[in-house]
Amino acid sequence: MNKDKTIAVIGAGIVGCSCALWLQIKGYSVILIDPDKPGSGTSSGNACTIADYGCVPVNSPSVIKNMPSLMFAKDSPLSVNFGYALTHLHWMMKFLSNCRPARVARISRNLGKLLSKTYDGFSPLIEYCEAESLLSKQGCMYLYPNQADFDDAKPSNQLRRDQGIEFTELERADIKNLEPGIKKTFAKGLLFEQATQVLNPQSLTTRYFDTFMSKGGEYQAARVLAVTHTDDGLSINLDDGETINADRVVVAAGAFSTKIEGVGTSQLPLDTERGYHVQYNGKQSLLNRPVSWAGFYATPMDEGLRFAGTVEIAGLSEQKNPRNLDYLTRHANQMFDLPDQPDQDWLGFRPTFPDALPAIGYSLSSEYVLYAFGHQHIGLTLAGITGKLISELINGEELSHNIKAFSPRRFL
Repeated sequence: MNKDKTIAVIGAGIVGCSCALWLQIKGYSVILIDPDKPGSGTSSGNACTIADYGCVPVNSPSVIKNMPSLMFAKDSPLSVNFGYALTHLHWMMKFLSNCRPARVARISRNLGKLLSKTYDGFSPLIEYCEAESLLSKQGCMYLYPNQADFDDAKPSNQLRRDQGIEFTELERADIKNLEPGIKKTFAKGLLFEQATQVLNPQSLTTRYFDTFMSKGGEYQAARVLAVTHTDDGLSINLDDGETINADRVVVAAGAFSTKIEGVGTSQLPLDTERGYHVQYNGKQSLLNRPVSWAGFYATPMDEGLRFAGTVEIAGLSEQKNPRNLDYLTRHANQMFDLPDQPDQDWLGFRPTFPDALPAIGYSLSSEYVLYAFGHQHIGLTLAGITGKLISELINGEELSHNIKAFSPRRFL
């Protein structure tokens, strides 16, 4: 494609900013469009981990087996708004159909292959933005309270081994030596020694955005209402009444990607897994690295100690669910000596397809529109490689990874 062409990227979260940077690196003029501060949405509240080991999807055979307890138990990382679920039964049934062992194995293989390319997309952006100081490389731990829980996780951990993901098994004494600040006793654990952590995801996205702007990028603080085709390319209608012209559009608006008219996204089965975090300011010294247990992560950040996780099926309009916040707060206090209440809490919207795979590639409606959304729990991790692939598509290059499994056309 002619480098004089203009690319508009809709969405300034970590995925959108990564796409914008990669396109800028390739030499294109890029306009980034978002009504909110870049990175301030779902990108800001995650568990801060570059989870290249995260090839096991939320879809799991155990979900069906344990569905009653997951949905109705007080101490569960899953909550469901039944009114919302009843109006989205088609999506729920598709999600459950992907919990079958053969489907889970296929999803894990596809995710694992893409995750193996994580640093091919991530590291060049870190260098481009001089953001090395925003990272920590102390690894990541998964913990299991007892041998039975560890044994139950063996199929998932075997999926990781099958994808070449390396980890070390830990015993009780190993866990205590590595993380003496944890007061709860764990029988077994895993250590992903090569895992990288972002010290503050908002700071990382801000660094990406500031670099993008300093190198000639453009930004429009507005919401995109619709995209229409013209004789000269694409016309982008904004909620402030302004119209922008572009030669290509990249839709990277996360859970809100289906709200844009004219880009074909309304045909896709995109829904939302709502995620939460609570944070205790100044308590980061209690932990040396991210630790996952019971459906959430505890992560030491530059600002404090964050507990992020849980899954809620309730759409985009419902308010925060106190049950989810209470779940995180109770488990935080079981693990560490902390104040009774956190200093902040947060709700975000993970864009999720029923097969737990993102949509990366050309749209269903136009060769001038590309999709880069639906990364569910691993948007921070896959943002860089997604941006790289999008830039290769637009630039007419041979792709650095086969994206057939992530094609939006898989839903046709």
